[in-house]
Amino acid sequence: MTLNSASKSNNIALTVLIISAIFWLGSINVRTLIGNELLDYDQFDFRTSIPPDRENTIFQMITNASLVVVISYAIVLISAIWFLLTSKLKMKNNGWLLMSAILFFMFVPVELYTNYLDVRFMLLFQTNPVNHDGLLKLFGERIGAFRGVPVIAVLCYYTIIPIVIFKPLRKAVDEEKKAG
Repeated sequence: MTLNSASKSNNIALTVLIISAIFWLGSINVRTLIGNELLDYDQFDFRTSIPPDRENTIFQMITNASLVVVISYAIVLISAIWFLLTSKLKMKNNGWLLMSAILFFMFVPVELYTNYLDVRFMLLFQTNPVNHDGLLKLFGERIGAFRGVPVIAVLCYYTIIPIVIFKPLRKAVDEEKKAG
């Protein structure tokens, strides 16, 4: 599909989708890197040697990254639906689009729940930043949510990128005319 053959609304949806997906995936990575500062991988537990002021800084950075994740995911979800609804592409003829949609939309319930946990974390930090035990509990709940399914989801999201670039399982226009 070229941009010339798509409607203006579809082009806008695609542009918003791409930009918000970049922010969303990037902020997921940043939040993961920041969150790793709280973990001790020898026992897969929280580090107890972190001074409270440094822990507070880490919580603040997690809160900021989570805010970007939650907002950009909402925009990605809305623009993905918008793109699919306004697209002239038929999934029957564009297997790459079907695969991408399945990989993205099958994890919507997981993302909504983990975003809910992120919002709870952000609200707790904003209302009671000295409640380190509560924040660690929510952070641990976020990490343990669905026993690794969010990690699988992120791998699927990154799989969408080469699928969209290489567009496998695409029927050519000439094949469509011969078949129809």
